[in-house]
Amino acid sequence: MKSVNFPIALPADFLGEFKRAAQEAGVSTATAIRQSAKLGLPKFREQTARPRITNVDPLPARVVRKLYDERQDDVESIRRFIAAQPKDAR
Repeated sequence: MKSVNFPIALPADFLGEFKRAAQEAGVSTATAIRQSAKLGLPKFREQTARPRITNVDPLPARVVRKLYDERQDDVESIRRFIAAQPKDAR
């Protein structure tokens, strides 16, 4: 798996907790930080997920595609709008 370096600022006491946990588990501090992030990510997502703001289920993708594929130009309204524009506008 490809990895990237990402600098992160940690409070000193928090880093100390990682070091102690790493020593207890017999792994490096970096491994302890990576594993805690990996193990804690699902819980983080669960706790910070935005609740749905509607009780209406989203439309199926095929229905959305069909709706947006249908052209619904109201040519007559567009013509009236253009005709109503000031003639001296520059």
